[in-house]
Amino acid sequence: MFNNTIKLSNTKRTNQIAALVIFLFFAVYYFIILYLRVSTDIQPHAAMAHSFAVNHDKLTPNFLYFILVALLSGFSKYYPFYYVASIILLSAAISAKFLLNDLYLRKYVLLNDNKLLSFILSFAMLFVFALPGLNFFQVKDFYLGQIVPNVWHNSTVIFLMPFAILLFFKSYELLFLDKAHQSKNLLIQITVLIIINVLIKPSFLFTLLPSVFIFFCYNKLFSANSNNKFVQLLPYLVGIFFIAVEYYIIYQLNYTSSVSSSEGESSKVIIAPFEVWKHFSNNIPITFISSLFFPLVYLVLSKGWVLKDKIVQFAGLNFFVGLSIWVLFAEDGGRMFHGNFFWQVVVACYLLFFSLLLHFVGDVKLKKLSNKKQLIIGVAFLLHFIWGAFYWLKIIIFNGYS
Repeated sequence: MFNNTIKLSNTKRTNQIAALVIFLFFAVYYFIILYLRVSTDIQPHAAMAHSFAVNHDKLTPNFLYFILVALLSGFSKYYPFYYVASIILLSAAISAKFLLNDLYLRKYVLLNDNKLLSFILSFAMLFVFALPGLNFFQVKDFYLGQIVPNVWHNSTVIFLMPFAILLFFKSYELLFLDKAHQSKNLLIQITVLIIINVLIKPSFLFTLLPSVFIFFCYNKLFSANSNNKFVQLLPYLVGIFFIAVEYYIIYQLNYTSSVSSSEGESSKVIIAPFEVWKHFSNNIPITFISSLFFPLVYLVLSKGWVLKDKIVQFAGLNFFVGLSIWVLFAEDGGRMFHGNFFWQVVVACYLLFFSLLLHFVGDVKLKKLSNKKQLIIGVAFLLHFIWGAFYWLKIIIFNGYS
């Protein structure tokens, strides 16, 4: 027992050091972005927080990030403080994402015996990105039109990610793990995470809520051994309520910050299949294949049995719902090509990549894949990492994220 306590203490200390290194690494990155005035969403989001603190400007209903930037800035009139606060929050969010990657790799693939591999894979997940599509070869666009699991230019999505990852895995535990549904503490955690998600950016809930209801109904209606109770759905009903309130405020009252580019623009949600995606992508089928090369390769080489894994199923359904929203819905008027129905795809795509990585590491440990298949699937994932790291640097080198 004493040895186990020492081992746990050493692991915790190592994780803290790793998180600090990641924090400093990205703090330097975002300092460079802001110092060089690279165009991102970070600057206008800092401006919104500054305008709220100094001019008492109104904020959008998903205000949590802006409030925290203002709070860390001490509600100062000195504008650079808001950049410092942005750097701190974004770097902390990415560090938290790294720690969550490591946590779930250890929990679901039992990588406690290989701390270095867990750290390497956790770090690699911070950089996985869509492989280049036709847009890159025709107009040099890395990002626009692609389906990506990571972004580095949108502060609210970056800040949302660790909370979305936590909510995904807590929901998975509630739906699929024995006796997890009996935990009142878990229901409270999920409720709090749902409220936090709504107040940062509700995008991920657009995919999570339908996915939870679908799996809940399937387990309730078709599983004779299901112990699910409708009380499980209460946190998600809270989410629906908050989203409805935000929808009313944004689209009916048109309540936005005066700093926002949407201020004063009346808009409503419309059904416009592929309209926005076609605007950004020259060839959607090629975009789909290049963006999801690793998942598609794994699916083919595993002959589909990877889909039997419950985490993969849950992540896959979230991704399908998120992509369907991106395909089907848009905003009319001046917001049509703002791409506001794309953000849930980023989170869902990240979870799809990560769930497949969990399964792949497990398959390798259990020797379920031949050496040739391991190599091909591993190289597919590595390509996403290499291209993502290159794109990450490209944002600074070429002064833009497109």
